[in-house]
Amino acid sequence: MKTIERWLIKLTIIQVILLLVTQFFLHNWDPFHDLQKVALYEGVHHEIKTPIFEVMKQK
Repeated sequence: MKTIERWLIKLTIIQVILLLVTQFFLHNWDPFHDLQKVALYEGVHHEIKTPIFEVMKQK
């Protein structure tokens, strides 16, 4: 039972290290630069609400 516990502890430590390394690279390497531009263009990144006007055509 102790060997299984040691394996589980080692696996969790390795998983946490890999998670931190990938998070570091994703934040600093910036592989999703185009997606960030789209988010800024669409207004998703900033919570700015634009007014919506309805135009009714009169005949």
